Amino acid sequence: MTASKKRFSISQAIFHTIFIAFCTFTTIPFLLTIMVSISGESSVFKNGYSLLPETFSLDAYRLLFAGDEIWNGYLISIIVTLSGTVLGLFLSAMLANAMAMPKVKYRNVIALIIFITMIFNAGLVPWYIFVTKYLHLKDTIFALILPMLINPFNVFLIRNYFKSLPPALLESAEIEGAGPFYSFTRILLPLSGPIIATVALFISLAYWNEWGLALWLIDSRELYPLQFMLFKVQSMINFMSSQGNTISGSQTLPSETAKMAMVLVTIGPIMLVYPFIQKYFVKGIMIGAVKG
Repeated sequence: MTASKKRFSISQAIFHTIFIAFCTFTTIPFLLTIMVSISGESSVFKNGYSLLPETFSLDAYRLLFAGDEIWNGYLISIIVTLSGTVLGLFLSAMLANAMAMPKVKYRNVIALIIFITMIFNAGLVPWYIFVTKYLHLKDTIFALILPMLINPFNVFLIRNYFKSLPPALLESAEIEGAGPFYSFTRILLPLSGPIIATVALFISLAYWNEWGLALWLIDSRELYPLQFMLFKVQSMINFMSSQGNTISGSQTLPSETAKMAMVLVTIGPIMLVYPFIQKYFVKGIMIGAVKG
């Protein structure tokens, strides 16, 4: 074995060792979350968090899924996330397309106006008045969708990716008689898979994790999304624990284990979706952020 090959094999071994150690350190918190969520509340208070639970218990999950509220929250969150992602992605892509096309007049002015919204905002009170008094979104499911449809950061990412595509593609389509909408839907979008998947992930995560809109704009319990419903459940558990209440007899309320169970209930759907778009993520974010 030559000296260069020996140095290369040693560097590879060091790299793989560091990579395995990093993966282990990032996996342990997730495993710890699972184990604590299925542990008994008394053992957690007695021994703290442990990868090997002393007692097995599903009280945290029984408490969370005791009624229909969590399932209804799941349904609302899924509806809001899917509809918001599709509408937000389509509108953001159309706006980015207009900003990326050289023939569009005042495209730089439009970009400046959108950029200003990333730095300044009118404030929470004017926003609330506008949403409730003028748009009449109070206590409707649209209050969870419409205020988050357009994110300026996502628009600029898509615009930069569109500008990286060869202009000859759209020019040849225009020569063949294709209109702007046809070129956008049949040529531009199919060629923009990486950035579309990346931005779709950003938008879906934002909708899935959002609970502030429900706090400000939703009064009906049947419209509570999952995140806000879990927030209400956790508040109830903390209040009952502070009052010394129990589930039945001397059984302690699963406050700590319920927190870990809520984490798993929340991230479950995202963990199922992320592997399918992971391959597009790095390419999309790099091209969208650098080009332009």
